[in-house]
Amino acid sequence: MRYFVANPAGFERKTFADGAVLFREGDSPDCVYMVESGLVDIIIRRPDGGRTVIGTIGKGEMFGEMALIDNEPRMATAEVSMEATLVCIPAEAFRAQMKTVNPVMSKVMLQMVKRMRAVARELAFTKVD
Repeated sequence: MRYFVANPAGFERKTFADGAVLFREGDSPDCVYMVESGLVDIIIRRPDGGRTVIGTIGKGEMFGEMALIDNEPRMATAEVSMEATLVCIPAEAFRAQMKTVNPVMSKVMLQMVKRMRAVARELAFTKVD
């Protein structure tokens, strides 16, 4: 994580309060987030209008990368569940790094993202109490 702090290249650090929505399902991607502190829930909408938390992201983890890997809209909503300080890695910087990845590994990542999206769609139809 220190690499990103030491080499900002347009990276932006912000602190967000509980309940802040970072992006919504269907939004176009603008950056990948790294969590320096706090927690962020990843939430999908169910057909019945309810919400399912499919993951909670904490210190040292990243989220928002899937939409930049497969060039699709955001598959979920990201909402702060415990005040969080995040570093936003701009889409251009992320894509520049992706160009340096071995093409075979890029295909592996793309396939993994497609599978994750499929699992998320299945979860959207599962009511969790």
